[in-house]
Amino acid sequence: MKSSLLSLLLLLLPQELLGFVPATTAPMHKKTTTTTKPTASFEHPTISHHHHRHHHHFTTNRQTSSVGLTVLSAASESVSIIEQLTNPLLIQHIATGGILALAGDVIAQSLLSEDEKKSFPPADWDKVRTAAFVAFGAIYTGGAQHFIFGFLNDNFDEPLTRLALAQFGFIPFCYYPTFLLMVPALRAGWESEFGSDEASDRQKELFSEVAGKIPATLLRNWCFWLPVQFVQFNYIAPDLQVTFAAAFGVIWNAILSWSTASSVPTTEKEA
Repeated sequence: MKSSLLSLLLLLLPQELLGFVPATTAPMHKKTTTTTKPTASFEHPTISHHHHRHHHHFTTNRQTSSVGLTVLSAASESVSIIEQLTNPLLIQHIATGGILALAGDVIAQSLLSEDEKKSFPPADWDKVRTAAFVAFGAIYTGGAQHFIFGFLNDNFDEPLTRLALAQFGFIPFCYYPTFLLMVPALRAGWESEFGSDEASDRQKELFSEVAGKIPATLLRNWCFWLPVQFVQFNYIAPDLQVTFAAAFGVIWNAILSWSTASSVPTTEKEA
C-alpha cells in the first residue's frame, strides 16, 4: 500500500523538481551584447594634418606677401628718389648755381685784384678759390635750394612765413655750417693734397678766418636778403626762385667783397 502511494506521488510531481530532466521547456535566447565603439574626441589625423598644412600655407603666403610689399615699397621709393635726382629742373638749377657762382667769384676777385692792370678775370686770379665756390654754388645754391624752396612753397602759404624760415632758419643753421665745412676743405685739398698735414693746417686756417667773419656777415646778409627774398616769395614763380636767388647772389658777393676789401673767400653768397 505504501509503495503504491509513493509511486503515485512520483508520477504527479514535475520531473524538473526531481532533477531527472533539465528545464528546457522555455526556449533559450542567446544574450546579445551590443558594444558601442567610443567616438574619438579628436579630428581624424588626415583632416588635422590637412588643416595644419593649410594654415601653414596661409601663414607662409601672408609672410611672402608682406615681404613682397616691403620690397615693392622700397623699389618705389628708390624710383621716386631717382626721378627727383634726374629731374630736369633740378639739373638746370645745379648748373645755374654753379655758373652764377663762377661769375660772382670772378667779379669779386677782379674788384679786389692788386694788379695795376685791371682785367677780367684778374691776372692774379685764384682758380682754386673759384672752383670751391663753383662746387658749393652747384651743390647748395642750386641743388639744396631746389628742395628747400620747394618745401617752403609746398608747406607754407604765407610768404612772410617762408621768408622767416628761409632767413632765420635755413641761413644760420644750414647754409653757413655747410659753407664752413665744404669750402675750406675743398680749397685746402686742391691747393695741397687731400689728407695731407699741409692740407689739414690750411683747412683750419681758412675755417678760422671765415668763421670769425660770420657774425658781421650774417647781419649784412639779412639787410640785403630780406628785401630780395620778400620779392622772391611774393612775386616770383616757384620754378624761377632758385635762379632768382642765385642771380642776386652774384651781386651780393661782388658788393660785399668790394666793401670789405678782403682777399679771403666771403661766405656772404646767398644760400
